[in-house]
Amino acid sequence: MNKLEAHIVLARCPKHNKDLYGIRMEKTQNGWKLTWAFPVDEGKAKSEGYDRTELRGNFSPAENYNGCPMCKAKVFLYCPNCSKITCYYGESHASCAWCGFSGNIEEQDDLSLKGGTM
Repeated sequence: MNKLEAHIVLARCPKHNKDLYGIRMEKTQNGWKLTWAFPVDEGKAKSEGYDRTELRGNFSPAENYNGCPMCKAKVFLYCPNCSKITCYYGESHASCAWCGFSGNIEEQDDLSLKGGTM
């Protein structure tokens, strides 16, 4: 029997004061599936160790993924500057809600995500 592997990665919502939330990600044969998102405060995230999560691979939402608890976005933007994620709304130019880095959006596979808090 295969053991289920799941982790929490932190994300920020740029439409709601850069509020922090956690995304549960489950390992599959094809990469990581986003299965559930929930609001979380920085103190709780740190005490649970979510700030130390690092995952590598391809990421996609599961069919029943609920999305960001604030804005309901189901897709995230990966920042090449800080390796963290924020909600994505389909724009061609965006800014990271963590570090402020901005640029044109490019689709990428095999990401290396960091879950940390600032």
